[in-house]
Amino acid sequence: MKITCIKCPLSCSIDIKKEEGGLKIEGYECEVGRRYAIEEMEKPMRILTTTVAVKKGIHPVLPVRTEKEIPKNLLFDAIEILSNIIVEAPIQYGDIVYRNICGTGVNVIASRDIKRI
Repeated sequence: MKITCIKCPLSCSIDIKKEEGGLKIEGYECEVGRRYAIEEMEKPMRILTTTVAVKKGIHPVLPVRTEKEIPKNLLFDAIEILSNIIVEAPIQYGDIVYRNICGTGVNVIASRDIKRI
């Protein structure tokens, strides 16, 4: 598998494959890239960014994100949950919109302020 590391400005092109006895990793320039490649192979994680509906706000939707990474395989489940959420203004940056998304222990938070109409 070929991946591009997104953890630092070097953007290393890394080759990683499973072999008997472990992983073969080539092309990384730093330890961060090596760890990223292993994580992508064994348990890929992502920050989720999306929007939720707003009631009584000056904007109809609120941008939200997870406080930290969640397993990549849970992204669509999390999006499905958040597609049914309606928050009521006023909302402040950092407010918790949804607690413990998909049982990960990670909260979804507001990414901006929205004033009430």
